[in-house]
Amino acid sequence: MDSTKNKKSRIPVWIIDDNRGFCFILSEALNISGTIECQKCFHSCKSALQALSSEDSPPSVILLDIKMPKMSGLDAITSIKGISPATQVIMLTSYDLDENIRTAMNRGATGYLLKSSTPIEIINAIEKVQEGGSPIDPLIAKRLMEAFLGQTEENRYYLTSREKDILQCLASDLTVQEVASKLNLSYFTVDTHIKNIYQKLNVHNRYGLVTKASKERLI
Repeated sequence: MDSTKNKKSRIPVWIIDDNRGFCFILSEALNISGTIECQKCFHSCKSALQALSSEDSPPSVILLDIKMPKMSGLDAITSIKGISPATQVIMLTSYDLDENIRTAMNRGATGYLLKSSTPIEIINAIEKVQEGGSPIDPLIAKRLMEAFLGQTEENRYYLTSREKDILQCLASDLTVQEVASKLNLSYFTVDTHIKNIYQKLNVHNRYGLVTKASKERLI
């Protein structure tokens, strides 16, 4: 009787992520936490939305990845909130691009965590959401604060800390792969940051980027 009561008091959570191994490991960690019950894992947004539509007792929290087959996690947020407004969505992804963060929050996500988060950090985030909070990965929170403080003369192009790091590496003539290795990022992530830097500085190649950055004293 006690164990049943304890199980019912746990926070019901679903995971939507196409990485089956990650889902298994995370669900195990959540279930042994004592405060959370991972009820279901889905490997596509479509299957999760179908289940949510027919669910009499929807989860309190959904952990949602961005890069998913056919329908992205970002596109699924609005549908999730439309079906179950009370369900809180925490993005749990490898992508830390500012555009993704803004889109997720604008569409109704309550929190944004990176997959580099520890199980304890994820558990704490779920509990925080239940208490009315909005958990954000510390590195992302720092960037958001920098953006909130606004443009300064030293950062008139609104470059994030990560973009500044990558800009310095590019000025040192490192290749994209070398930048990725040095900053412990994926090639894709660095390449995306570089495209964002090009757009912010309105340049089209590395020579133009380094030239402008040097002229504007950004490096």
